[in-house]
Amino acid sequence: MSYQITPEPVNTRWDDSRLGWLGLAWHEKFGPASLSKLHKYYGFEGGAKAWEAGQKQLTEAQINPKFIKDFITWRQNIKLNDLRQQLDSQGINFISPWDKVYPAPLKQIHTAPGALFWRGSPMDSRPWVSVVGTRKMSTYGKRACESIITGLVARGAGIVSGLALGIDGTAHKSALEQQGITIAVLGSGVDDESIYPSAHQKLAEQILLTGGAIISEFPPKTQGLPHHFPQRNRIIAALGRATVVVEAGLKSGSVLTAKNALEAGRDVFAVPGPITSETSRGTHELIRQGASICESAADILNQGTAAQNTEPPATPSLGRELSTDERNILDLCRTATHVDDLARHINTSAASVASTCMSLELIDALHDTGGQTYELTQIGRQLLNMV
Repeated sequence: MSYQITPEPVNTRWDDSRLGWLGLAWHEKFGPASLSKLHKYYGFEGGAKAWEAGQKQLTEAQINPKFIKDFITWRQNIKLNDLRQQLDSQGINFISPWDKVYPAPLKQIHTAPGALFWRGSPMDSRPWVSVVGTRKMSTYGKRACESIITGLVARGAGIVSGLALGIDGTAHKSALEQQGITIAVLGSGVDDESIYPSAHQKLAEQILLTGGAIISEFPPKTQGLPHHFPQRNRIIAALGRATVVVEAGLKSGSVLTAKNALEAGRDVFAVPGPITSETSRGTHELIRQGASICESAADILNQGTAAQNTEPPATPSLGRELSTDERNILDLCRTATHVDDLARHINTSAASVASTCMSLELIDALHDTGGQTYELTQIGRQLLNMV
């Protein structure tokens, strides 16, 4: 079993429509809401028309009147091919929601990105886990993060985080040290000059060199401004099948990321910490509100059901018998079935079922068809036949 896929070329057809959508995504006032309205009004092939639209047409597309004048003025000095060349010079791909490599999990959230600027490899089919936390990391938080990442990577998971100082950076570095794959979501441009924080430019380079990616909604030369990070956090939360908060203040961005994850239907885990630490207040509050306690990767991926080696067996084998829940889930997933329906049929919690499904996916017994709906694979059928 291999989680790697052959990267597809992204910008295979730079026609007038794609160039138009590039220009629209480059305008600082056109965030995901505006781009969504334009996509709906003009359609995939209408990028050129949307780019050239006047005040009347943009008003009909329900664009905020405050943005229209700024856009029309800004557009007069923009050459779309110059924007494309900026991307090409830095190896940056422009990805729209219509592209095959646009991550499917992002399509499930209410404010899906209207475009992404992407450097590196596309997301592959491995389970991805988002790991976030405070910039003011303690020794305890660092050790906890490293331990959890080591376990996740050993079980075949990819790591998503935000490249920030502290826990985010430790999550990326730990994944790389374990020969894992990691994706950094930025609140700045992904070009070399804009990577934020600048102290992590070398880390960003290492992520790219080892098969990972750095991505952003923001075009090149965009600085990492404070209001960009809440917007970035919802992408981190959506990309991961689960979000783990290691250390966080009570009103921190990490806690908001966890709330984004809950809104997107993802599992949330929090690492308990010392009661005397300010960076335990956020994680403990998440636990009070229902987040699962995370002491190790096994808490996220179901201890004993995930593959224990980085090299999976050539033939389907767990090295033990299937549990009753695993057997029932595989049997129910002969046709695509949502986690909530699985939980209802086997009379257990959706969180427990989701964790078991993730573990079964790690051994290729299940395939997520999108939105936590699972379907049996060939390996899953073979495992069932062995029962």
